[in-house]
Amino acid sequence: MAAEVGRLAVLADQVELRSEREEAASDLASLTDLLEMVRRNTPPPASPAYEKAFQEASALTAEANAADGPVTERIKLAQRAIKKIRTLADRVEDPGERFTLLKMTEPLVVLADGLEHSR
Repeated sequence: MAAEVGRLAVLADQVELRSEREEAASDLASLTDLLEMVRRNTPPPASPAYEKAFQEASALTAEANAADGPVTERIKLAQRAIKKIRTLADRVEDPGERFTLLKMTEPLVVLADGLEHSR
């Protein structure tokens, strides 16, 4: 993107009418400011460990939510999923990523509690 901004700056300098050249320079400055704001506000990419843990946690959650069978077995499955997700979260170094994984246990806790009360 920086190369394109540089190319646009060269083109803006070549505009013949002064008023249009100044307008192009102003637009280019606005574009540069916007790109800098986006760069500052874009979160860093997720770590590979988080990506893997998130996929596993999602699969565990889907499995627990889709489970059929005896209530006792469904409760155990939800509890195992919670424990496994907490283990996965412990392996992730970034606190924000760890928090996101731990938040994934909340629906499972609600599921297990609801099943427990339905007995």
